[in-house]
Amino acid sequence: MNLANYKPCVCNLCGTGCGQFLKTDGQKVYGVAPLIAHPVSKGKLCIRGWHSNELLSTNERITEPMIRENGQLRPASYAEAIALVTERMQQFDGTAGEIGVLASARSSNEDGYALNRLCREVFKTDLRGIGAEAGHRKSMASLEHAFGYPGAHGSLTSIDKADYILVVGTDITRQNPVIGGNIHAAQRRGARVVTLCSSRTQIAKLSTKHYQQKPGTKGLLVNALAKALLAIRTINHDRKANIDQLPGYAEYVASLRSISSVALERASGIRYEDIEEEAKHLEHAKSIVILFSSGISGLDRPTIDAITNLALLTDRMDHEHSAVIPVAGISNLQGSFDMGMSGELGNSVFKALATPDSPIKVLFVIDHDDGIIRDKERIANLDFVAYACAYKSAFMDLADVIFPLPAYNETDGTYTASDRRVQITHQNVNNPHGVLPGWALFQQIAAASGIEFGYSDTANVFNDLAAHTKGYAELSHAGLSKGFGQHWNPKAFPNSRKRKFNAINVEYWESPTTAEFPFALMIGKAQHYWHQNNLMRKTIVPRREYDQTLWLYPQGYIEISPEDASQLKVKDKWIVNVRSSIGTQMKIAVKISPDVQNGTAYIPYFIKNMISDFLLPYENAYAAGEESVIPIQIQE
Repeated sequence: MNLANYKPCVCNLCGTGCGQFLKTDGQKVYGVAPLIAHPVSKGKLCIRGWHSNELLSTNERITEPMIRENGQLRPASYAEAIALVTERMQQFDGTAGEIGVLASARSSNEDGYALNRLCREVFKTDLRGIGAEAGHRKSMASLEHAFGYPGAHGSLTSIDKADYILVVGTDITRQNPVIGGNIHAAQRRGARVVTLCSSRTQIAKLSTKHYQQKPGTKGLLVNALAKALLAIRTINHDRKANIDQLPGYAEYVASLRSISSVALERASGIRYEDIEEEAKHLEHAKSIVILFSSGISGLDRPTIDAITNLALLTDRMDHEHSAVIPVAGISNLQGSFDMGMSGELGNSVFKALATPDSPIKVLFVIDHDDGIIRDKERIANLDFVAYACAYKSAFMDLADVIFPLPAYNETDGTYTASDRRVQITHQNVNNPHGVLPGWALFQQIAAASGIEFGYSDTANVFNDLAAHTKGYAELSHAGLSKGFGQHWNPKAFPNSRKRKFNAINVEYWESPTTAEFPFALMIGKAQHYWHQNNLMRKTIVPRREYDQTLWLYPQGYIEISPEDASQLKVKDKWIVNVRSSIGTQMKIAVKISPDVQNGTAYIPYFIKNMISDFLLPYENAYAAGEESVIPIQIQE
């Protein structure tokens, strides 16, 4: 084996930031090998990472700019395509909300930063968004309030040494398999792993203790755990922090004390006595890691506030092996937020597209990977759509101008993992079609509008972003090329040591179900995100693995418990009619599973367009992520 043919890089799929070697002759990628020394992945890769070569070697690439004429796409030069984009963009008013930009959570930090400059300096628009961001904005807001900076507290490597690991939400073993494997390894070495999820997920089955609460009550249960911890808290001379002096403490404690054990059990299905026992384990732990899903399938803000408050209350967050980490499902979601591409709160491009009378008329899109295109009809009716992507996708049918982008191994770039670890991938194959990196494309569009960015290479872009992005000032391409990256520095934020509790409002969830619509439908996103992901459709082995579910349930499925199936008198794979309380309906196969609670149903969002169409009127439910519940009726 010629080791010179193995080039190190960072996997560009989920937000774990695994290290991998690509086997390449400089022209093509032939295989993948794990990077044993990597501190997070430690020689492991998931099925997506193991088969990255299949994606990187696909023939379904966009290799040249294209312009739509008379309804058909034709090849064009960069000069012609850039001139058309510049001309059309100048016809619209970004300051009035007419121009929207949808960034990619897979773009490098350099591309994201240059795109931000294009938005601000050329398009003059604040109407932005990041594909697959979902609940990540809420995660950042809650963490910044609690810890003083918008990012994870601690490192993913803390999992290896922590005494106590709390996983709140989705099945991390499917969304981020390597992290799930590290958690399982921690449990086997003796760490207490506790999961809190409405369904009995794979990570729940591997945990020390699983609390299968009713839908919509994760935050309530986390707050109940905090109340129990507070109740057993006595003076401990080992403690260094005066948490009772933190802003918001008195109000937080008052809210916790208002929790009724009777109401808790009625709402969540979990006895307070069980929570009291759990609090004893939490109090005994010296190092604590709390993980929750963010991005593809995020939690709502009250639940995230409950999590960050509990972290502060434990008084263990200064331990070297403690952490609170929002685990992202896409590789550079954190970096995209750091680069400012999330836009302003309440003014996202998603909201503009979903609002019929919003002024948006133009859309500039990067890497739309989702197989299901939200707001497709609205996008099709916009005045102008420009699209840039490395791989062919269904979104091309909506674009007036298309630009190619290089694959992640065809150019230099940095990526920020879920725990703020910034890592670099160097170009390791030729760029045979002369495709411009994203930052260079955006620079040329700016130059055509009379604004010069002045970048000579990717390192030059990074130096600029490091100088203007909090936490990145100490980083450089040269430094990141040594070892396995560096975490950006929270101390760059002036409030990084000024911790405070988020305000909470204790509410007891009441099921929206009725006698006519007796099932509480939960929307699943992260667990099945990759089924229809454009990247996975370009592979062989991962696509085969993800398609296994579709072989059994080709039209998608709705998952119900064996008891409910018996009452409905239906069997596995039978087709049923599902009707919502506002009239949307669909026919879909039943999947019977003991992992689902009685009276609830689970449906994977990303399997079939039929399902997304059914859920379309429930935009708020989609945004609420795992805490969303829709009352439905199921009939044979």
